Amino acid sequence: ELFTKYSMDSIFEVGFGLKLNILDGSNEEAIRFAKAFDESNALTYYRFYNLFWKVKRFFNVGTEATLRKNIAVIDEFIYKIISSRRKQYSRLQSTH
Repeated sequence: ELFTKYSMDSIFEVGFGLKLNILDGSNEEAIRFAKAFDESNALTYYRFYNLFWKVKRFFNVGTEATLRKNIAVIDEFIYKIISSRRKQYSRLQSTH
């Protein structure tokens, strides 16, 4: 788990120039994102063993309901980053 948190911190800092601070626990939103991301990976992997995952997804029950909630958390977090970056880029463009 520690390695995963460190990896996510590093990837976001290098790729997006954003410090998540998951390791020190100071960013609640990033921690929520990381938890949803990790859990979503595990639930997606679980689909290989669960023959009825499409039925669960259709009815939004069980692990598929959890996965849907996690994806909403992930989307919200990522879209906030994208929106913030676009605003920064627009401000830079308007000053030149």
